[in-house]
Amino acid sequence: MRADRLRPLLRPWHRSSLRVRAALGAALASVLAFSVASLWVGGAVHDQWTAVTEKQARESVRLVAHDIPTGTQTWGSTLKESFLLVLADGNVAFPASPDGRGSITTYRNQGSVQANTLLGEYAGLPPEPFAALPPYPQDVPTGQTEQVRITLPDHTRLFHWPANGPSLVSRDVTLLKQVTDQASSEALKTYTGIAGLPAQRVTVYLLVNPTAADQAEDRITGILLRYVLPAATLFTALIAWLVTGLALRPVESIRRGMARIGAGAFHERVPVPPSRDAIARLAETTNTTLGRLEHAIDEQRRLVSDASHELRSPLAALRNSLEVPLAHPAGVEWPQVVRDALTDTERLQLLTDDLLLLAAVEERSGPLSGEPVDLADLVGEQVAERAHPSADGPAFLAVSLEPAPVPGSELRLGRLVRNLLDNAARHARTAVAVSVTVEDGHAVLTVTDDGPGIPPEDRERVFDRFVRLDDARSRDAGGAGLGLALVRSIARGVDGTAAFTDPPPPGPGARAVVRLPLAAGAPDTP
Repeated sequence: MRADRLRPLLRPWHRSSLRVRAALGAALASVLAFSVASLWVGGAVHDQWTAVTEKQARESVRLVAHDIPTGTQTWGSTLKESFLLVLADGNVAFPASPDGRGSITTYRNQGSVQANTLLGEYAGLPPEPFAALPPYPQDVPTGQTEQVRITLPDHTRLFHWPANGPSLVSRDVTLLKQVTDQASSEALKTYTGIAGLPAQRVTVYLLVNPTAADQAEDRITGILLRYVLPAATLFTALIAWLVTGLALRPVESIRRGMARIGAGAFHERVPVPPSRDAIARLAETTNTTLGRLEHAIDEQRRLVSDASHELRSPLAALRNSLEVPLAHPAGVEWPQVVRDALTDTERLQLLTDDLLLLAAVEERSGPLSGEPVDLADLVGEQVAERAHPSADGPAFLAVSLEPAPVPGSELRLGRLVRNLLDNAARHARTAVAVSVTVEDGHAVLTVTDDGPGIPPEDRERVFDRFVRLDDARSRDAGGAGLGLALVRSIARGVDGTAAFTDPPPPGPGARAVVRLPLAAGAPDTP
């Protein structure tokens, strides 16, 4: 159910172009990266300002603790921190200015009087205890200083003055705590405005003001998020758009090339980019596939042309054998006419069967399956069929038949052997020698005849379709010219080879050698 709800939301994403998706992805990554970076930079600025503020606060608390016992003020207008005085009885005294007006401590800033009352807001007259700010014992060593962390109350005793910055109500703050030397009643009156206080040591709590660090962090983060982040996102999306377009330019070239090739220019190839990346490998693979496709198309055209040429003669002969008797029926021996027509029809049927078998063999794909076939048994059976030669036929001799299990179809392998033996019988003068041996993981079928032989320049051409050498051009004696083409196609179908080699001395003659891989698990030697 959840995936069904998300699918309409993702549909625009899937329909958009690759460049758009790359730009959007880069923009999203830029937003995430710069957001995290902005927060990190803001935190780093906050930490830096906090360290500076704390260092200044340590100097200020030392000055205040030094001046209170003397009743003087030596820091002038340099003190920026707010502080409270905690008397020995725990009451929080309101720090007053040295002029004795009973007001809170004031500092001059640009000609106007402003008071830093961030801590003073929690004090007042009469003085009251502040549980979170206990005083030092009176007998602690001079200069005793420590850092405390407290949570301020959720209300103040005095009005908050916005000129001092954001309110610290309910906020965790850091205070520096230091005890003064013995202060006289007069000195205490000067700083607290309270007369009659006994001489005592006063504890000073000085605020490490977090507002400066907060403001610096907010300012830096605001600049990064409001100005830098949008500009960087747009810039990153634009760069991703341009770079993706440049990266896809070879793909577009490949597409245009494929469009031209699809229109009939099968001889053309797609451009291969100079980079050695996936697109270059795609272009190379495409060109290889196009080469095979062009070869297959050429082979198909040649097959259609050759088949049409080969079928034309028997069809013309068949038509002539029927048209002439029909035009001149007087004295026609119709049984002979029918026999001649039947002979031509059988030749057409054989040619059609060979063409269908050739197409089926060349369409073979995928691994071979089924039980292995013993090539020696197939050869032995067919040699035995030819053991009694006719008056004008050669003698067949099985020289050596070693067990050789090979993968493939028994029917097609039998056709391979029959075509080789028929071809040898057609050209041999007196004898045909046949052998099956096992060499280097292959079954080797060798058929040797003592005929006129095949010139070296024609030994490869005879495996083409409808090829007849000069001394075998008679269709009545030479067949359709598909026998050896079938031999090579069937051999290649089981990852084998077929070729003619030099005949054994003293010659002449022809030697056909077919090498087929042994079936899995078959021994390399008999």
